[in-house]
Amino acid sequence: MNRVKKRSALWARRSIQIVFFLFIFAVAFSHYAEKNGMDVPWPVLHNFHAVCPFGAVETAGRLVMDGSFIPKIHESNLWVFAGVMLVTLLFGAVFCGWLCPLGSVQEWIGTIGKKIFGKRYNRFIGERADRVLGYLRYAVLVLVLLKTTQMVSLVFQRVDPYYALFHFWMGDVLPSAMIVLGAVLALSLFFERPWCRWFCPFGALIGLVQLFAPWKIRRNSAECSACGACSRMCPMRIPLEKKTTVLDTRCNRCGNCLTVCPKEAGMSFSFSRASLYPMKRRLVTGVLIVLVFAAPILFAHAGGFFHTSRNAKVQRGKIGVEEIRGTMTMEEIARGMGLDSEMLRQVLGVEENMPESTKLYDLEDLQASLTLKTVKQKLSDYLGEIN
Repeated sequence: MNRVKKRSALWARRSIQIVFFLFIFAVAFSHYAEKNGMDVPWPVLHNFHAVCPFGAVETAGRLVMDGSFIPKIHESNLWVFAGVMLVTLLFGAVFCGWLCPLGSVQEWIGTIGKKIFGKRYNRFIGERADRVLGYLRYAVLVLVLLKTTQMVSLVFQRVDPYYALFHFWMGDVLPSAMIVLGAVLALSLFFERPWCRWFCPFGALIGLVQLFAPWKIRRNSAECSACGACSRMCPMRIPLEKKTTVLDTRCNRCGNCLTVCPKEAGMSFSFSRASLYPMKRRLVTGVLIVLVFAAPILFAHAGGFFHTSRNAKVQRGKIGVEEIRGTMTMEEIARGMGLDSEMLRQVLGVEENMPESTKLYDLEDLQASLTLKTVKQKLSDYLGEIN
């Protein structure tokens, strides 16, 4: 592949990464703008969490147990998750390599690390240690599922670098999440995509699902010169020159191996070992990825199924403790429980100047102990004392 083609291939993916990063930033900023009385020239999304595909995984336990969603998670999460799974089942972990904003930011910071350390970059630990660390992703995934189902709240948000990346300037990110984000960005100067490789629970799930994808990275042993360029370029340090078909769950389909291969037919991203339906043009690959990912979301939006909030009017004294939802405001909870706002603040132990328009899930962002579960418990205890 000549230099012009290499540059074109690199910028096809980079352009899609930038566009998707700006889109997610616009979603986060619209929520901030709404809370601060600002106007934005695009539709406002009232809940940033409602477009996170991992939210569907986090609420899975609660959906199975009683058919309900944990706070901040809605039907929209299921449709975004469906888009990720559809594109993964066809093409592999392209969401990680092409669309995920946190992955892109790590990669961009990594370009600085490459200039500083040169060939030492991404080689500070051995291959075996690198692979062992990769299993931590599955431990994090299991832990998140168990704790989220048990506590009925987004416990992962307390350490989630993705949420911190788009909210650190809003003042509603817990210090623990900021510490994790800082560590991830710092490690990105030494290692390629450290969060993706070693800790990301969603990446762990996607890596398993991609094993069933018909389009895979394949090496043509008849054409391959065994130069090792593909392995040196691989951000996940997969020994590609030793494989015929890449089945490693760490592969994020970035396509760097395809770009660097000196043989035109040495590596391919194709449907079968016979290299059927190969994706040779990276721009075409990127457009297909976006279209397939967006298809379930657009279908749900057109059909009126893409719900990102539940805004039902609450009548005074008409709800029980178990009916409280994270999308309710302080005012709605007080009215629904038949309490005045001042008494509700005292029961929950929040500041006196806390606005009545504050939603319960925003309250949790400001005071980590006030999860939906603990709020219900405090109100149950209070009602038990006065009755």
